[in-house]
Amino acid sequence: MSGDDFVPKILCFLCQWCGYNAADQAGSGRISYPASLRAIEVTCSGMVHPDWVIEPLLKGIDGVMIVGCHLGQCHYGSGNESAMGRKELIEETLSDLGIDKERFFMGWVSAAEAARFAQMVSEMTERLKGLGPNPAFGRPRVSLKAPSVKTENELVHHVNGKNYYWDGRIYREDERAQKAISRYLDMGFEAKLVPKGKRILIYTRRDINKEGDNGRS
Repeated sequence: MSGDDFVPKILCFLCQWCGYNAADQAGSGRISYPASLRAIEVTCSGMVHPDWVIEPLLKGIDGVMIVGCHLGQCHYGSGNESAMGRKELIEETLSDLGIDKERFFMGWVSAAEAARFAQMVSEMTERLKGLGPNPAFGRPRVSLKAPSVKTENELVHHVNGKNYYWDGRIYREDERAQKAISRYLDMGFEAKLVPKGKRILIYTRRDINKEGDNGRS
């Protein structure tokens, strides 16, 4: 397939306050951008879990975007900063899984920046055309939660034969991490604090002895 014929499929998570409104304004203002975008409205960019980026790329989507409010202007205080804090970990995991990190993009707009949003999508489309179709397309389906996944990445933490899953947040203060892990324990989850340099990550799993567990290993 030539670069001219290839139309990348892009999955885009749009925060409801700025990203989605900018996209809506682009549509109503007839500001053109590639039609290959598949948009999903989310409450805040900070709620987009790394799995939501990685799983689609494993399954063959050509690119994933997260578009939220400008840093410092999040309607929920620091949701976009939480999203930004996950960016490096997502990119590292993509590299571990053999997926070009350039297939992932995170950016910021205001509700009035329709032209900026359209430009982001156009630039991402051109970038993906340069990379070509996602080579993950056609691979056997892989789940990050499957025991068969051997790749070491920061989404899964293995302890005594059990898989614990990163909660998607980065803690930089021990006190905040301790409060967070206490909440998980109160909800009936097993949880582990794992220092990563100057960061603290929390990995959780349901206690298989707790009523209502689905048996996730």
